[in-house]
Amino acid sequence: MNFLHLLSLEATHSITIHCLNAPMWGLNEAGSQKTSVSFKGWNGQMFKANTLLEPKVLTDECMIQDGSWHKTQFFFHTQDTHQLPVVQVHMLSHLRPGQQHFIESGLVCFL
Repeated sequence: MNFLHLLSLEATHSITIHCLNAPMWGLNEAGSQKTSVSFKGWNGQMFKANTLLEPKVLTDECMIQDGSWHKTQFFFHTQDTHQLPVVQVHMLSHLRPGQQHFIESGLVCFL
């Protein structure tokens, strides 16, 4: 990993969280529950809402709680290549009956 970090000028990573009745980012459909996952990068820095390291949210469908599966897609892009890949996801809400989620880590590209 250090070799890639040293030879690259920028890096990207995509993460998708699939969810069933479990909001992941922002307010839920009713506008009542504030939920924001955060992500720990390779170098320990945290990517989270309302910070300089806020991930780009490509789609945020997890706020829809209609008994169907939805997804929230996150995209990370940085010129500090030591920040990626994301190694941990934090603050996943405690699941109640009828809620589920799983994380899909996409490609990490060093450019």
